[in-house]
Amino acid sequence: MLTLDQVLDGLTVEVTPFALCEARGDGLLDLGARDSATLHYVLSGSGLFAVAGWPETQAGAGCVLITPPALPQKLRARPDVQCEALNCAPLGPDWQVHRAGSGTNGVIVACGEIRASYQGTEGLFDYLQEPLVTHLQDHSGLKSTLDQLLDEFAAPKAGTRALIRALMQQCMIYMLRQQAASGNSTLLWMAAAQNERLWEAVKAIFARPEAAHSLDSLAEVAQMSRSSFAEHFKASFGRGPIDLVRQVRLQRAAQLLIATDLSVKAITRAVGYGSRSYFSRAFHEAYEISPADYRAAHRMEP
Repeated sequence: MLTLDQVLDGLTVEVTPFALCEARGDGLLDLGARDSATLHYVLSGSGLFAVAGWPETQAGAGCVLITPPALPQKLRARPDVQCEALNCAPLGPDWQVHRAGSGTNGVIVACGEIRASYQGTEGLFDYLQEPLVTHLQDHSGLKSTLDQLLDEFAAPKAGTRALIRALMQQCMIYMLRQQAASGNSTLLWMAAAQNERLWEAVKAIFARPEAAHSLDSLAEVAQMSRSSFAEHFKASFGRGPIDLVRQVRLQRAAQLLIATDLSVKAITRAVGYGSRSYFSRAFHEAYEISPADYRAAHRMEP
């Protein structure tokens, strides 16, 4: 499997900051859904991110959250954490400032679109299957980066936008480093893009996890022999392709349980399981909770 250095050597990442978001009191800020993956960097305070189909995420100063494209997102402040005001000056007509609520508690977040390619393969984060969260509060290099960002937002000057972009990209590198250290599989599927034919099979799994994928059918998509495909897939992911199919199906099921009113039976069919009991066992094995209890525990508030 590839090392982090190998991944970063072939990875080109651009972060384009576009908004500063602030939620206070009991205000709920609707961040909408964007066409591309989005990086949220918490500058001050502490809040709760709600991404459709996933449990709420607590995020304090120094937290980096990357969200998949096309998923509605909301932000609200934690009631027990105070937050100083950030009196920022406008950074230009295309820079958005969103605020909701009032009070001493709050959370301030810088948001940017992510565009990433790996050795020429574009749009890697467009295939992100779940929010990525990294808490960098204790990172030795973070405090100076955070201080610089706050200074630039508070008093923009020539080159501020370029510097903010570079600093957010630096945070992205910190995040990838920590994700790799924790054994997160995200870097593995990104690294699979080094092999164009293998990447076609991975995209097929992400695009239609409910399809009747098999080792033979995925090898055919990759235009590789069954044995060669299995060998290359194992080398990139450390596991077999059907294991990835299972993971993506269950992730999709978790999203549907929270974001829709579909019955468990309907979700079972929608993610490619023929038996509700088999689906429920697989879901419980992955999440240590039944589908119904998962829905009850994590349903997004309106």
